[in-house]
Amino acid sequence: MKIRLGSHPSNLSLFILRHRGVIEPAARDRGWQLEWFDYTQGARSGEWLVDEQVDVVGTGSTPPISAQATGLDVAYLASSPPRNNNCALLTLQSNAISSLRGKRLTGMPGSFTDHFLARLLQKQNLRRTDVTLLDLQGQDAMTALLNGDIDGWLAIDPWLTRALQIKDVVARSAVGDEIINRSLFWTRAAWQQRYPEVAAWIVKQLRVNDAWIEQHPVAAAQILADKLNPAILPDEWLKTIRGRPWGITPASDALLAEQQQQADDLFAVGFIPMALSLNARRQI
Repeated sequence: MKIRLGSHPSNLSLFILRHRGVIEPAARDRGWQLEWFDYTQGARSGEWLVDEQVDVVGTGSTPPISAQATGLDVAYLASSPPRNNNCALLTLQSNAISSLRGKRLTGMPGSFTDHFLARLLQKQNLRRTDVTLLDLQGQDAMTALLNGDIDGWLAIDPWLTRALQIKDVVARSAVGDEIINRSLFWTRAAWQQRYPEVAAWIVKQLRVNDAWIEQHPVAAAQILADKLNPAILPDEWLKTIRGRPWGITPASDALLAEQQQQADDLFAVGFIPMALSLNARRQI
């Protein structure tokens, strides 16, 4: 059989696994053919699952909610530990932004930064339409913040660490103070039900790969430096890798409850158009 795994730069576990070249021979030993589907925007993972161009994807926790809001029957396979320190709302020291109303912000629309922002909006009794949310990343976002073209940046490592080295940039809120932020690995429910053995095997390979990353951070950082944005140096990737917890845990009722809370939060402020009820059969 053919297995198609998705890889994009925002999911470091799958991206590193894709470039290590170790899972393909492991699949062949079982008589399976493993292919990679490379793409750049993790927020579009649900589209590729619907089109059956990919079988398993890894993203933040928001894309599966968005996919379910459009009708995709999602199966959650596994998750990472919470990552509390890899994202923060940054502003200039001179711009306290006590209220988000009317502010221009940038993040990664469709990613977990949507949930982060949803919680911040809820605390101020605001909605998605009360802010302007732009899609600026990396150096473009940094330049816009420093020039005063935006009021705030939902910055993600390694750019977060780089930005905080600038004297006038401050973190107003950290992601771990507002939401549970994890990487999730998910698929179409029909695919998981048809190939439960393959799904369980992929989870095992992800667990082994995350252990390798944790044990070989320098080699993992070099893969990222070689394959991704050359503006980010190996030492910066190394800080990112050493600064986050690694490990893969199979999906559970607790994970589904977290996703239900996120769906409720996103609906409450207008990120998704309908309330969702996530049922337990959407787990491995």
